[in-house]
Amino acid sequence: MRSNHQSLWQRTDKRESWISFAITPLLLAAVGCSGSPEFNILGSYFPSWLVCLAIAIALTFLAHVYATKKKLTEELWPLPIVYSALLCLLSCTLWLILFR
Repeated sequence: MRSNHQSLWQRTDKRESWISFAITPLLLAAVGCSGSPEFNILGSYFPSWLVCLAIAIALTFLAHVYATKKKLTEELWPLPIVYSALLCLLSCTLWLILFR
């Protein structure tokens, strides 16, 4: 009786591996981009996240200038962490807005 029970498990494992082997190419064919998220700038293609990062760097610099003029930098304690977080927030937000 024990050998019957083991062979049943072995058959189930073989079925599961065969199903996963058959489904894998279908899943790989289903994933992908509908369009390439790239920009053509002067004949060279740049990824969209790079453009969003460049805009976010400029916006973070403007935020730094504004915070310096209003003397808010004294209240923002770890400036590298604050500006890094702001840069990440702006770049991810821009990417979500522009390339949803």
